[in-house]
Amino acid sequence: MEKRKDFALPFRYLMGGSLLIIVVITILQVIARFVFDRPLIWSDELARFILIWMVFIGAAVVAFDDKHMAVEVIQEKMSPKMKLITSLIMRVLIIVFLFMTAYSSIELVQVSHNLASGALEIPYSYWRVAATVGSVLMILFIVIRTVYDVQSYRSGNYRNTSIIEEVKE
Repeated sequence: MEKRKDFALPFRYLMGGSLLIIVVITILQVIARFVFDRPLIWSDELARFILIWMVFIGAAVVAFDDKHMAVEVIQEKMSPKMKLITSLIMRVLIIVFLFMTAYSSIELVQVSHNLASGALEIPYSYWRVAATVGSVLMILFIVIRTVYDVQSYRSGNYRNTSIIEEVKE
């Protein structure tokens, strides 16, 4: 089986770095609050901001890996061709939903640009655009994953395995 380019790799590193930053900020907040009795006003807000971005970018990475939670009881019994067809149908529905989410979130981002967070004074549009960016990335990654799966099917290597099948191996 040929090795495919991992377009999500930079985002994987970004998620790891973001998690590290959240951990460091949280530890600094605990030390500042309980050791020095001088809590950091900005730490909770920054950690929340980073976490929101992590959720949406992380969802895009999971979309690239095709590992979102799914009930695959019926799909496990299908032939590879039927697995691919049902997978394609589900992906089209997901892309439609993500397109609607991205499109409808644009107005919310524009409206919230003039409001800013309390401690860091980050415009709320920077918080809310995470949903838009994440949705667009998910659409892109689902399309790339679909192209990979169709190529794999055509070459006879398609194995849209479930978690249960992967554990059995």
